[in-house]
Amino acid sequence: MDGALSWLSWIASWVAQFIPKWEVLDPTLAWMKFRRGQLHSCGRGGIVIWWPVVTKVEIHSVAEQTIKLEPQSLMTHDAATITVRGVIVYEYEDLEKMAVTTADPDDSVRDKALMVVAYTVAQHNKESLLTAFRHETLDEDMRRKAQLLLGRKYGVRVLRMGLIELTTARPYRLIAGGSTDTTLPMVPVV
Repeated sequence: MDGALSWLSWIASWVAQFIPKWEVLDPTLAWMKFRRGQLHSCGRGGIVIWWPVVTKVEIHSVAEQTIKLEPQSLMTHDAATITVRGVIVYEYEDLEKMAVTTADPDDSVRDKALMVVAYTVAQHNKESLLTAFRHETLDEDMRRKAQLLLGRKYGVRVLRMGLIELTTARPYRLIAGGSTDTTLPMVPVV
């Protein structure tokens, strides 16, 4: 029975394309209208009306957003291994830049923030990194770098960025076929 009446559903959806659609958005949401494949207009909140036959509407959150960055094991300037986790708090300022530069804006922000964390850790030695982390000067440094990377091209305003966890790692030598460096502590292989 479904196959026999499926043509009726197809006709109804085809006719619906010629009826204007509308949606009411709150101020934390922004809309972008693409008409015939080109960005036509954009705005924040309010009532949005469009013709589905020639217009596509995308709705994005422009409220403050937070991404917790996954842990990274990185090497400092003096070859010390550090494991860090960070966080970035941001909002979209320029929807046009966001729409034309990336397919998935939140993934792009996450990837660029991970790059900033890795670059910042690589610039410091272990002691200066720990000191900057304790005195919270590292956070502002990373926020400025992230703003430079994300602001011009992607239309993102970085509100805060920093490390929420910093752990130092100590290398160990395995007894069975491991390093011949005798300065490292030995751990038996089971």
